Amino acid sequence: MTPDNANTAPRAHIAYRLLFVMGLLLIALVWALIYYARDEWALHAAREDDDIAVPSLVERDDSGLTRVKLTAAAQTASGIELGQPLTVRAGTEREAQAVVLDLEPLFALRSQQQEARADIARLASQLARSEAERDRVQALFNDDRNLSERALQGARSQAEQDRSALAAARARADGLHARLVQGWGVLAGSPSGDAPAVLERLADRRSALVAIAQRGSGEPPTLMQLRLADSENAIEARRIGPAPRSLAQSAGETWLYATERVLPAGTRLAARGVIGSATLHLVPNDAVVWYAGLPWVYVRDDDEPEAFTRQALPHDAQRPDGWLAPALEDDARIVTRGAQLLLSEELKHTLADENND
Repeated sequence: MTPDNANTAPRAHIAYRLLFVMGLLLIALVWALIYYARDEWALHAAREDDDIAVPSLVERDDSGLTRVKLTAAAQTASGIELGQPLTVRAGTEREAQAVVLDLEPLFALRSQQQEARADIARLASQLARSEAERDRVQALFNDDRNLSERALQGARSQAEQDRSALAAARARADGLHARLVQGWGVLAGSPSGDAPAVLERLADRRSALVAIAQRGSGEPPTLMQLRLADSENAIEARRIGPAPRSLAQSAGETWLYATERVLPAGTRLAARGVIGSATLHLVPNDAVVWYAGLPWVYVRDDDEPEAFTRQALPHDAQRPDGWLAPALEDDARIVTRGAQLLLSEELKHTLADENND
């Protein structure tokens, strides 16, 4: 063996030993890294488990309809309130101006008319007695002049006076009735009509009489919604009949309406009514939420009181007091408070599902 070969063998042996030691060190470092990083990996796994366990509040059925589900406790905590939409008549709207009439002249005339009718009854009874007396005296006078002619003349004169007084009372009653008809129209109608019931409510101060000047021609609405200038509350008024010219509020046609509550005489109101036979539901403005440029309302499912479905409203169905909702059912319950929260929850889960996809 040469000297060079003798030196090369120990060197190779040393190099192999160094490589072996370095391999052991690398293995030790890897195990140390795994040991000290085990907590971080455990936390990461726990977070993934938590994300998977969070339930979604939004569901989609086979037709693609989206529903937001909240428990009764969650609804209460979120301040969600439900209500039933109002039922209104759909058709041609009429707007007009109304004024509350002073009823003192009406009841003064009616009091005079009642007095005249009482006088008629009294004088008719008095005439019947005087005519009976005249006939008795006439019979006695004809029976061999048992009574004087002067007594007969007195009996005849009394009967004529009573007849004239009765005719005057009837003429006075007719004049009062004519004044009632000219001044108050249908409220001076026959006792068998609606006038007695309306007059009773007016006299007991359970109602007020309103004159409404209609714009345009045609039959006016049966019901009108009246509003004061400084109030949002509507006062319902029912049509009685056409108003006489003396109560006309404009050059157009004026109609009389009886309200459901008492109002001071001279009060002016804005009137709105609808002509038509169809009925729709009116959703209050607070129940409407906007999304994608359209108005929506949340409706609770009758079969699932924890499920809410978003329904679109016609974009041209807005009125000053709400939105017309033709697609709602008669017994529908809508979210009147908290609809924006439901929309936010629905959109949040919808975006999350899109990102996962």
